[in-house]
Amino acid sequence: MPIETVPPLPQGSVPTQGTGTVERVPAMPEPSFIAPVMPPTRDNDTRPPGQANKEVETEVDRAIEAVEIMMVLRERSVKFEKDDSTGTNIIKIVDDKSGEVIRQMPAEELLNFMRNLTKMLGNFLDERV
Repeated sequence: MPIETVPPLPQGSVPTQGTGTVERVPAMPEPSFIAPVMPPTRDNDTRPPGQANKEVETEVDRAIEAVEIMMVLRERSVKFEKDDSTGTNIIKIVDDKSGEVIRQMPAEELLNFMRNLTKMLGNFLDERV
């Protein structure tokens, strides 16, 4: 198979016209273009006082229903507990058939760390007094 060479382009006396310059869009928009989006608070909420709470409650109810449907389909359940020593709320995802804890939030290691930290802090404060 022969190798062909491509002859170089002839250099003419007429300069080729370039495409010009292209302005790049800044990576971040100017701060003046960004309108602050603030979640409704008691001061700037235009809804009647009880309506905001009702809307939040209905959203929470819908989310709970969606979680319950997913848990039933996967044969799992959600358990809510409270750790007595740390006062932390614990959420556990449990397999209904075997009773095995699939996921726990916060993890048991973190709870142990919090318990030990509470004990150490208690000892430290007891010794200073």
